[in-house]
Amino acid sequence: MNLKKNIYNKSIEDLYKEFDTNIGGLSEKEAKLRLEKYGKNKLEERKKESAVFRYFNQFTNVTMIFLNFVVIFSVVVAYVRDESYIDSIIVAMICIINSILGYFQGKSADKAIEKLNQMFDCDVVVFRDGKKLTIDATDVVVGDIIELDVGDYVPCDGRIISQKNFEVNESALTDNSMVVSKQKGVLEGNKKIDEQSNMVFSGSNVINGSAIILVCGTGMNTELGKIANKLLNKKDKLSPLQKRIENISLVLVYIVLFLIFVMIVIGIVNKNDLFDVLVLSILLTIAAIPEGLSSVITIVLSISMMNMVKKNFLIKRMATVDTLGEINVICIGKTTNLTQNKIMVKSIFVDDKVYYDNYDRINSDIFDRCIYFCNDAKKDKNKYFGNDIDIALYKYLENINFDFSIDYDKVNEIPFDYEKKKMEVTVKVNGSNYVFVKGSPDIILRNVNKYISHGKINDYDDDYKEKVLNMEKYMSWESLEVIALAYRDDRYKDDLIFIGLVGFFDEFDNVSIKAIENCRKTGIDSILFTGNSISTAKAIALEAGLITSEDEVIDGRNIDNMTDDELYHAVEKYKVYSRITPNAKLRIIEMLKHKGMVVAMTGDGVNDAPAIQESDVGIGLGVNGSEVVKEVADCILTDNSFLGIVSGIEEGRRISLNIKKVLMYIITTNIIEVLLLFVAMLLNVEMFTAIQIYWINLVTGTVPAIMLAFDKSENEILNNNHKNSNLSFFTPLFIIQMVFSIIVKTIVSLILYFYFIDKTDLNIANSLLFIFLIIHEFLFSFSCRNLDKNVINKNIFANKHLSFSILLLVVFQILILCSDLGMYFIVPNIEVKYIFIVIMVSLVLFFVDELSKPLYSWVLKIRR
Repeated sequence: MNLKKNIYNKSIEDLYKEFDTNIGGLSEKEAKLRLEKYGKNKLEERKKESAVFRYFNQFTNVTMIFLNFVVIFSVVVAYVRDESYIDSIIVAMICIINSILGYFQGKSADKAIEKLNQMFDCDVVVFRDGKKLTIDATDVVVGDIIELDVGDYVPCDGRIISQKNFEVNESALTDNSMVVSKQKGVLEGNKKIDEQSNMVFSGSNVINGSAIILVCGTGMNTELGKIANKLLNKKDKLSPLQKRIENISLVLVYIVLFLIFVMIVIGIVNKNDLFDVLVLSILLTIAAIPEGLSSVITIVLSISMMNMVKKNFLIKRMATVDTLGEINVICIGKTTNLTQNKIMVKSIFVDDKVYYDNYDRINSDIFDRCIYFCNDAKKDKNKYFGNDIDIALYKYLENINFDFSIDYDKVNEIPFDYEKKKMEVTVKVNGSNYVFVKGSPDIILRNVNKYISHGKINDYDDDYKEKVLNMEKYMSWESLEVIALAYRDDRYKDDLIFIGLVGFFDEFDNVSIKAIENCRKTGIDSILFTGNSISTAKAIALEAGLITSEDEVIDGRNIDNMTDDELYHAVEKYKVYSRITPNAKLRIIEMLKHKGMVVAMTGDGVNDAPAIQESDVGIGLGVNGSEVVKEVADCILTDNSFLGIVSGIEEGRRISLNIKKVLMYIITTNIIEVLLLFVAMLLNVEMFTAIQIYWINLVTGTVPAIMLAFDKSENEILNNNHKNSNLSFFTPLFIIQMVFSIIVKTIVSLILYFYFIDKTDLNIANSLLFIFLIIHEFLFSFSCRNLDKNVINKNIFANKHLSFSILLLVVFQILILCSDLGMYFIVPNIEVKYIFIVIMVSLVLFFVDELSKPLYSWVLKIRR
């Protein structure tokens, strides 16, 4: 049974007819029939993929398919030619390792739905056949009549039949941390969730009072179910890093396929042995495809993940580390990132004067008594109970040492009404009757006709009215919320006397405010989502420095009425969205991504989950954050501080730069090997053996690449403006450096190779070329430590991990080549002078790399 539209517009009697029920509830028989027909009161869960399916799904990308083909083909060649299967085994092991790493990085919304369903793991009081029963919340059906009390979790959507001082926390759905009062009655017109004061929604908690409600929606037909549906229908996202690596691998596969085709054609023309050509093609594939790239990047990201934990940032998906560095828009919540969620009295207007502190100087008994009597807050063992405003007022009274033992009799109380926006309490003090009123200024001020100042009653004339209205507007701009106080007594039974105004504020987190300022300087925009009113949102955003003009603020509910085209342009203008709905958040995130932005979203409530899942980097808040958000988030901010996000961005930019260094190192060296193999094929010579290629790619080429991940942040790394982030690693500077390096080093390698052939023989030349490539790669790893600036300075060995690993590899390499194992890599008895030439040429190439870096930047400037 679907939840009907505008339930809040209909009378209870009409709803009884619509849902075929009554105040005594459903019969047990009818409830059982509805449960069988419409199902349990729980959220749907996707059919889970088997572990085997998830594992083999890792083999579906282009690179893995190509490598698997190489494995099969190399097995066939080895079988036909009765040769060793070592080549096939090594490539197969690489594929298996990469697939295992990919398997454990898998992610879906399944666990989030499981966490949501845990909310239904409770009992509920229901009326069946006119009797009160306690049943499992999952057995509640539409048409049931249930009773809710303080501390209860609301397990369904329902219409209020009756209530007493009923208040709920709907922050999980509405993003408004303030406690909301609920009443029975019929509402007119179209209302958003936060305006439906006669409805309660699944996912809320009862904070105060009690209520009897008619169940109008269960399971997926609740507002919570709509959020769950968005989670279920969202496909797993690829991070910018994953997209880049996929594109790089795809380009390399195409290049290899083209070269293999050329090789086969040339082989056929030259009437070469077909199997020899195919074997050479396998070698070419091994040289060109950076099989270890995925593993290297995984290790690099793992190292960074450990660093992030120290900064209160728990990363759940490895690729998120790199994506953090690309962020140029952060969507944040007020109470979760900007403020400390500690509502307090900030300003008071009484006796014609405004007080910002030193409240003990306020000499107005009537003011203090109004606050005391119009207050439902309670304190027990240093714990406060009640809504945020009442608790703040209670603490104010404690701070001024108010006498809580005052003798009085409560005659009557009209609790706060959402529609009337006020609370009235009638008390008798020392034989006199007083009616104290607390509520919204626009409601209170329109009914007052007198005011009290320093104990004297005055007429509330136009001049004083203008003064109070200006003060209320001024305080609204500075405060979270403003309330008005008034009273009447035995002398003025027909008059409502204005007492004063109270402004509340949620204290800012100064560290977070500073961090937001730093983000703005580095080209990162901060967007505020809040459940507060538009006037409060403006005040908060201006004071926090998020905006410079009121024109950058919009009521979030207007987003629901915008077309996609209108919203596409609106997200360029607005930085603050008040009264925001979950769907509006989701649409804003989608539009920002559509504009090419890399978006981060922070949140703690269930209502944030779809937007967090849609964003490029979903950041769940660890302090009081819901388990649902923690499941769908890419990372968890354990201390809720915005400063942690900035630290995460800085680490992301550092690791992004380091991955760029890794790519420069691996791709450049791999392409040089490919070109040398291609030339060898054209000349019909064998420059490398398979084991030499494996050694260079998986040992010499991998360890230094991993150690590049330990390069520390550069001083200006956070100052690099990512406003128009380029999602490609291949910037003009990167391409120029790589192409120049490849061309020069390939030519030098060939010249050196043919020089050695002329002076020695083919086998020695092959061995010397192998040694040359190893030495070159060791030196090139140091050059890659900085792609823009020269590393020939006192900091050349600043990366101790890289320096130590190169030293160990050199020692290990010498031991291997000088041992019996050396026969598998080089021929014996190579003259020392040729080794010396190889070292000198490698050093020259290193200095050429370094001295040419300023030239690249100069060329690009000339082009601009």
